[in-house]
Amino acid sequence: MTDSHTFTARFIKSICTALLIAASAISLQATASPVSTDSYTEQQRIANKVGVIQQELAAIKQETLQANPKLRQQQLEFEKAFEAKAEQVGYDPDAFMAKAKEIQDELRAAGTTQEQQAKLIKEFSHAKSVLAKQRETIMSDEALMDKEEDLRKATYIAMTKHDPKTKELFGNLDQLLKQMQ
Repeated sequence: MTDSHTFTARFIKSICTALLIAASAISLQATASPVSTDSYTEQQRIANKVGVIQQELAAIKQETLQANPKLRQQQLEFEKAFEAKAEQVGYDPDAFMAKAKEIQDELRAAGTTQEQQAKLIKEFSHAKSVLAKQRETIMSDEALMDKEEDLRKATYIAMTKHDPKTKELFGNLDQLLKQMQ
């Protein structure tokens, strides 16, 4: 697996794990919801459309990167800079994911009391907060953010040249995300 794939996989895993744990914690505390079934179904429909568009954009991005060695190099340089900064601040999503899984397993255990659940949720919140602060420190690095912005612009331009429907897909995605809020 390349550094690019490792970086992306680690970043996505940390986000997905955080969302999974947060959803578990919310479901443990949830009571009857006033949200109607129709509203929930509409949100699910929108979320499904978002997923489809994101997959299309990811495929276009991958094709664009394969066809554009300079862009691929720019992405690798950004990822190396990000990883160096991440190491500098102690950002370790793998450790967070392991801790999150451990907490999730304990939350799901049959004998876990409400007091234990509250403690575990608090522990997860703290770990998530530490990870967020580390991520914030990384993202506050101006030079790194300049590289990221340059990469984002170059990627968008290259994607629109590679596949003209890119602009429409981003527009649709933006609209759907606004609907979800």
